[in-house]
Amino acid sequence: MTPEHFRQIEELYHLVREAAPGERAALLARTDPGLRRELESLFTERTGEFLERPAFDNAPELLKDGTVTSIAVGTCVGPYRIESKIGEGGMGEVFRAVDMRLGRTIAIKTTREQFGSRFEREARAISALNHPNICTLHDIGPNYLVMELVEGETLAAKLKNGPLPVRTALLYACQIAAALVEAHGKGIIHRDLKPGNIMIGKSGVKVLDFGLARMDHQDETITSSQMIIGTPAYMAPEQRNGKPADALSDIYSFGCVLYEIFTGARVGSPQRRRVTPRRMERIVNRCLEEDRRRRWQSAAELQRELAAVTPARHGVRVAIAGAAVLALSAFAYFYFFRAPKLMPKDRIVLADFENKTGDAVFDQTLRQGLAVQLEQSPFFGLVPDASIRQSLRLMKRSPDTPLTLEVAREVCERTGGAAVLEGSIASMGSQYVLGLRARKCGSGDALAQEQELAGKKEEVLNALRRITTRIRNRLGESLATIQEHSPPLEQATTSSLEALKAYGAGRIAIFKRGGGPASIPHFKDAIAIDPQFAMAHAQLGFMAWNMGQTDLGANEVRIAYGLRDRVSDREKRYITMLYDREVTGNLQKEMQTLEAWLQIYPRDTDAMAIVGGWAAQGTGQYERGIQAGDSVLRLDPNMTFGYTVAIHYLSLDRLAEAENILRRAAERGLELPEMLVTRYYLAFLRDDLAGMQREITRAPGELAADWMFHHQALVLARSGRMQQARTMWEHAVALAQQAGRREDSAIYRAAEAVCDTHFGYAAEARTWARSALDLAKGRDVTYAAAFALASSGDTAGSEAAARSLAERFPEDTPVQFEYLPTLRALLALHNQAPSEAIERLQVARPYDLAMPGTSFFARFGGLYTAYVRGQAYFAAGRGQEAAAEFQKVLDHRGVVLADPIGALAYLQLGRAYSVQGDIAKAKSAYQRFLTLWQDADADLPVLKRAKAEYAKL
Repeated sequence: MTPEHFRQIEELYHLVREAAPGERAALLARTDPGLRRELESLFTERTGEFLERPAFDNAPELLKDGTVTSIAVGTCVGPYRIESKIGEGGMGEVFRAVDMRLGRTIAIKTTREQFGSRFEREARAISALNHPNICTLHDIGPNYLVMELVEGETLAAKLKNGPLPVRTALLYACQIAAALVEAHGKGIIHRDLKPGNIMIGKSGVKVLDFGLARMDHQDETITSSQMIIGTPAYMAPEQRNGKPADALSDIYSFGCVLYEIFTGARVGSPQRRRVTPRRMERIVNRCLEEDRRRRWQSAAELQRELAAVTPARHGVRVAIAGAAVLALSAFAYFYFFRAPKLMPKDRIVLADFENKTGDAVFDQTLRQGLAVQLEQSPFFGLVPDASIRQSLRLMKRSPDTPLTLEVAREVCERTGGAAVLEGSIASMGSQYVLGLRARKCGSGDALAQEQELAGKKEEVLNALRRITTRIRNRLGESLATIQEHSPPLEQATTSSLEALKAYGAGRIAIFKRGGGPASIPHFKDAIAIDPQFAMAHAQLGFMAWNMGQTDLGANEVRIAYGLRDRVSDREKRYITMLYDREVTGNLQKEMQTLEAWLQIYPRDTDAMAIVGGWAAQGTGQYERGIQAGDSVLRLDPNMTFGYTVAIHYLSLDRLAEAENILRRAAERGLELPEMLVTRYYLAFLRDDLAGMQREITRAPGELAADWMFHHQALVLARSGRMQQARTMWEHAVALAQQAGRREDSAIYRAAEAVCDTHFGYAAEARTWARSALDLAKGRDVTYAAAFALASSGDTAGSEAAARSLAERFPEDTPVQFEYLPTLRALLALHNQAPSEAIERLQVARPYDLAMPGTSFFARFGGLYTAYVRGQAYFAAGRGQEAAAEFQKVLDHRGVVLADPIGALAYLQLGRAYSVQGDIAKAKSAYQRFLTLWQDADADLPVLKRAKAEYAKL
């Protein structure tokens, strides 16, 4: 078959498939009979299914009106309300809809009955994938998929206007490759990759339609009717011949897509076109090798090659000839193709700016502005200030030691950096002269230097941007990357030198021991000077939220999010991540934002550390958190946040590994309050009373004493010593209130209320729950108070709090998948409807082991979904299922920590065994509980009942 024939067949195939119903008959009538026969030969008839018959046997159905649908606008499909029809295809139709529970807009893809098996295959394939460049699957119905709604246009639509600009084409190519790497890594082959299945949205590329995908363990590559699957123009040769398709087939299809986006033509076109740049042409040609053995052998290998391609620089245009041309050509060669001074993996240490002006406004300000500029670069990285401060400690210097050139060079060598960048500013009349010089860490040899003049003080930040741009290029970064990641400094931060100085002081304070609270006044000062300073709002929101002041944190992040167009690309990703985390609470989106961030900035230790924090803990992805921490420490072993993943090891009950990473941190002199608390609970889980006391003694010097009083109260409550626990909580609440941290004091009150309801003190539980809500109404305070109210009989108060949570946090992961299911189950139990309670908690099962917000901030509330589910099973008389849930609580001590349910689960387990008639196991469970509570307050109602129940056994 000649290329021209193949092109004609392929065009006919698409025209018939994609034409409007009224046009199909005319197209078929005009078709040359020879082309019909050749197209028909691509298919073999076996059954009567539409897509599994020869193409032209489908003509009657192709002529049908595909716009007819039984789903009308306003109709509800499950919990989803149809808003409009988006499109249709061979498998079914796609609608825009709204999730009535979460209030989010989604896409619903329906299927006609005869395509059920292919539809299920698509669901299986997509559900195994979670990647920012792959369309997300939210839910599966009996004949529909609920998917992420991707706003934008297909790559096919973009290509109607011709080839894409090289830089844009490279960006899309890298993102498509990333999607293939993810899919192939999960054993999933797409088999129909083409521009029509690639959507260009606001957040970048999304690969769609895995309906033809297969899992590696499935051996079918064609349907049961032997129909060839895929789109002819983009099929690998082996697919067209009916042979098995695999990852190499996707690579061929990807080559077809690459050829089209760089040339504007399809591979089957008669005239082969050149692909530029030349390196890109070699990549495409290797994708399109007929011999599969000569193609790229993995998507990961191909992705690496694509990442190394840079747009060709434009040559020097001259209008003269002879020697001048030769001279300019030689100059261009040595200028554009000179060896880069730094390599992509290199890191830079920023020395202090030498301020020769005598104007204090420039102290630390220009270094902070320079850091903002360099942090935008995906080419090289900065050694974080946290690592610099730690290196100074190891050098037996104060963390406040000025970073002179000599000091910075030593820090650079200790942290594995490649270069030191030093700066200076001097006044010259009314003007200012800025200088930058990069030096090798070891030898001190100059790598590059630049100077820039600012006409007046107000122009200094602009001058700093210009000089930074030039030094980045001199050090090896491409102009294309610099242009893409270098907005004006006043846009990326602030136009105010005074605001930038305050912001820089806040950043410095963060990295001092216990400096989180100390940074907040500086960020507030920066905002007071420049209310439009987006990153100051974001950093204030981040620090406040991490300290448990979730309402303040969320409010600041909302402001930052509204100002996100005033920041750099990297900072925009940071603010978007905070918005996902602190405002909507959608942890799945937060993780997607972080993963996309790391694709552009793969060595960004800040993004890695955040992945290892709430994003992983709040979804129970502890292994992903550990992986992120390992990545941080490989790049920078002095990055303190890399060691906080000890809590992940604790959550997985891998105590030895938690101890090891904490020991490694201690050997480097690294400390954070979170690490002290982790050591306290590590000692608790090992019954190491001396170890617990060591951390209690250290606490006042490391963090607010109220936090440790609260943790001691939980440990006492777990052993039934509630009177002593109350004393600790009084101290905690008083100290937090004295410091003006109302939300902290409220969560301590709410924790006490929850413990009271566990122990049978209903009146006290209601009192403390209402007191907590009077202090603050943050997400976790509201939930804990509502839990106590529901369990102590105040169903009206609990229902009101639950409604508030549902209205305020429609996307929030803990709220939607843990808090609300638990509260609604408790209300169902109160109404003696255990079956309803069990049903309410089904949605929570994937998050049973996740860390809820109450546990993240105050270390209680873990595994409540399983504990309440166990109570529901027990109330329904299903002792075996109840026992399994209570055993789940007992088997995950690292998630439960010192929450009293860690002891009460033994009592509940004894009751579950008693219902089953297994008296021996019931007695053993009761005995274990009573042993744990041998020093408990004698008047605890739950203890009295337990002893009476045990006596009857």
